[in-house]
Amino acid sequence: MLQLVQAQELQGHVDRVWCVAWSPNGNMIASCSGDKTVRIWVPSTASPQTPHSSLPQQQDDAATMSQQPGSSSWRCSAVLEDAHTRTIRCVAWSPDGSRLALASFDASTTIWRCVGGVWEQVAILEGHENEVKCVAWCPDGALVATCGRDKSVWVWESLPGDDYECVDVKQGHTQDVKCVAWHPQGEVLASASYDDSIKLWAADGDEWVCAQTLPGTSQGGTGHASTVWALAFNASGSHMVSSSDDLTLKVWACQGSPLSPAWRCVCTITGYHARPIYSVDWSHWEGCDWIITGDGDNALRVFEPAGASGEGMGDAYSSWVQVASVEGAHAAD
Repeated sequence: MLQLVQAQELQGHVDRVWCVAWSPNGNMIASCSGDKTVRIWVPSTASPQTPHSSLPQQQDDAATMSQQPGSSSWRCSAVLEDAHTRTIRCVAWSPDGSRLALASFDASTTIWRCVGGVWEQVAILEGHENEVKCVAWCPDGALVATCGRDKSVWVWESLPGDDYECVDVKQGHTQDVKCVAWHPQGEVLASASYDDSIKLWAADGDEWVCAQTLPGTSQGGTGHASTVWALAFNASGSHMVSSSDDLTLKVWACQGSPLSPAWRCVCTITGYHARPIYSVDWSHWEGCDWIITGDGDNALRVFEPAGASGEGMGDAYSSWVQVASVEGAHAAD
């Protein structure tokens, strides 16, 4: 049985931590909070050249870590602040790790870059009417997607000189859009909403079109019965997992082209979560696929495929079992 052990605890934020993201090379962690700041964490053994900002010594000392014996030690090397006036809901690294995007409830998204060892804001993306809930970079870093409470999905193009241009705005959802996630090949953008649905968007010339909608049960579909909170693709992009307020995970498999996809639900993982599943990720590690969740019951759970049950696409992922869990991993959601 797989066992999850807490390696350490990073302390420093003074309000709820909403999102944490590893840098692509794994040498930094970014965390964002209701305290309107982002903290950059690096290993304590990192060289002085590791990207950082001018962090007061007393503040650096206050950002302490409680750790288990034998674990690596991490320290806060930078605090990104004074850019947003409300909660920072999401952080996302660019694929090359050179830029960091911050999505905020103040209706804006800022882009940061480490210049000469100091983190600086280099761009601001404005246009959403209210809270921005999620930001995501496409795999090649050429596009950025944002979504928000205004029911919209925005696609931005990254231009030379840290300039960003909105290339499309999609209004297909009827309620808040909670999450956006790029397909690993970058040809498809998925969005999840309070309207219980998932939409797949694909580029058709200069426009992004809705290639497929995965409706919820209230809309006569095989999707979720309540808000869809999060999405993640597997490494190849052949499958996707979604998590919901309905206490279930759904695993989806796809056939077809980006403009004519045929996503279908191949598995519903249920009976493990007692409260909404707010976060989900799909990892491939040591030759095995893992789905990891965080829920409103303050628990972390890890699932692996139970094995193929027949022939045809998606069967390898048609059954999943929980292989590890940590109850009360945090004091709150």
